[in-house]
Amino acid sequence: MNSELTKNTLDWWEKKRIWYNLIVLIFGVWQIIKEQPDTFSFEDVIGVLIYGVGANILYSIGILIELLDEYYFKTFFKFKRVRWFFLIIGILFSILYTTWLIKIYYNGPIWAW
Repeated sequence: MNSELTKNTLDWWEKKRIWYNLIVLIFGVWQIIKEQPDTFSFEDVIGVLIYGVGANILYSIGILIELLDEYYFKTFFKFKRVRWFFLIIGILFSILYTTWLIKIYYNGPIWAW
């Protein structure tokens, strides 16, 4: 594996991670405010932190896929050409999933809406 190629891949994804986190955080806070919870407990804070760690683990899948393409497939799939697409799709999925979880947390199951 080309170490320069690996470094460029890691740099590209890590520079986008802060934006990913900010976007998901903004939408999450907006949804929490919109749902107007009566109280925000210590357990809620722990849940948000655990969710943030999980979201970042899933974000790392993009890095992993690109590194696997470089190492095992010698860039056969040319993942670099579609990395922006996967980043945007991942952000949109994270926003929708975050919104859905917050709605379920504060309003109960969907059939109860």
